[in-house]
Amino acid sequence: MRRCLVLAALILAVLTAEAAAQGQEPLRVGVIFSLSGPVAPLGQFGKAGVDLALEEVNAAGGVNGRPLELIVLNDESKPAQAVNLALRLINRDNVLAIIGGSFGSTAQALGASAEKEKVPLVTPTGLIFDEQRNWKYTFFMLPNFNEVAKSMLAWAQKKGYKRVALLRLSREYGQLGSKDLHENAPRHGVQIVAEEQGTDDGRDFTPQLSRLRDAKPDALIAWFANPAGATVIKNVRQLGMTIPVIGPLSMANRALVKAGGTDVEGTILEAHIAGGDPAPRAKAFVTAYTKKYNEEPGTLEAVGYDMVKVAAAALAKVSPPYTRDKVRDALSTLKYTGPGSVLSYSPGNNEPSPETILLVEVKGGQFVPAR
Repeated sequence: MRRCLVLAALILAVLTAEAAAQGQEPLRVGVIFSLSGPVAPLGQFGKAGVDLALEEVNAAGGVNGRPLELIVLNDESKPAQAVNLALRLINRDNVLAIIGGSFGSTAQALGASAEKEKVPLVTPTGLIFDEQRNWKYTFFMLPNFNEVAKSMLAWAQKKGYKRVALLRLSREYGQLGSKDLHENAPRHGVQIVAEEQGTDDGRDFTPQLSRLRDAKPDALIAWFANPAGATVIKNVRQLGMTIPVIGPLSMANRALVKAGGTDVEGTILEAHIAGGDPAPRAKAFVTAYTKKYNEEPGTLEAVGYDMVKVAAAALAKVSPPYTRDKVRDALSTLKYTGPGSVLSYSPGNNEPSPETILLVEVKGGQFVPAR
C-alpha cells in the first residue's frame, strides 16, 4: 500500500508540473511587417515564414516550457506607423523583443526606436549606414548593400562581363545600391557604363532600357523590387536584348516568376536560399514550407522563419525573470545557422556572416544555385 501511495504521489507531481507548464504565461514577441502598401509583398513573404516557425516552436514545447506568442501588426509600409506600433508593443503589450522592418526606411525608424526604448529588434533588412554598427539593440538578418554589390560584381567578373549597365529605383534603396556598385566596380574590373532610374509603380521601362542598350553593355543590373523588377526584365526581352540580368534580393521571390514567366528565365539574383536545389542547411525548411504552402520558398520566407527561431534561441538562453536586456545580451553572442541566414553575432558585430549570400538563377521556374 505504501509503495502504491508513493507511486501515485509521483504521478500526481508529474501531472501537476505538466499542467503548470501548460498554464504558464506566454513569452511575447512583437512582429511589425508591411502587410499592405507599396512594399506589402516583402512583408507578406516574410510572414509566411514567421507563421511556419511559430508552429514548429510551439509544437516542440515552446521556449523553456512556455509558449511563444507573436503579436503581428501591419505598418502599411509607413515608417511613422511602424514607430507608433512599436511603442504600443513596448508599453502596452510588454513584448520582450520585436521582429520587423520590411524595408530600409521602416527598419531605420524601428531601429532608432529600439535603441531609445532599449528593446531588442531583429530586422529582416541589412545595415545601411555605418552608425548602425554601433546600435546595441538592433540585429540585422541581411548583409549590407556593400556585400551585395560585391557579390554581384564578383559574378560579373567571373563571367568576363566588363561593361555593366544599371537600371535602379529612384528612391533611397536604389540610390544606396548605385553608390556601392560604383565604389566596388573598379576593384572587380567592371565599368558601370550607363545608369537610368525608375519607380516602384513603373509599368514601362523601355525608354530607359533603350538608352542603356545604346551603351552596349555586357550585362544589366536591375536594382528593383517586384512587380517592377519583373516588368524591367520583360521589357529587356521585348527590346530583343539578350544580355544577362542581375537583380538584388528584393526581386528573388515567387512574384518574379509569376509576373515575368519565361522572360525571367536565366535571371541571376542575390539570395540566401535556392528553393529548387537547397543547400543542406535549408532542406528541412524547404520541405516543411512546401508542404504547408504548396510552393517553393524564397529568401524572405526563409529569413522570416529564421527570425522567429533566432528570437526563440535567444529567449531559451535567458533565465527567468525575463527582461529585454537579458534577451539583448543573449542575441549579442548568438551563433545560428538557418535556411536563410548564417549568424555569428558578437559585441560590435550585429550583421550576418557574408557566407549568408547565395547567387541563384531562375531555371525552369525555380531558383537554383547560379553557376
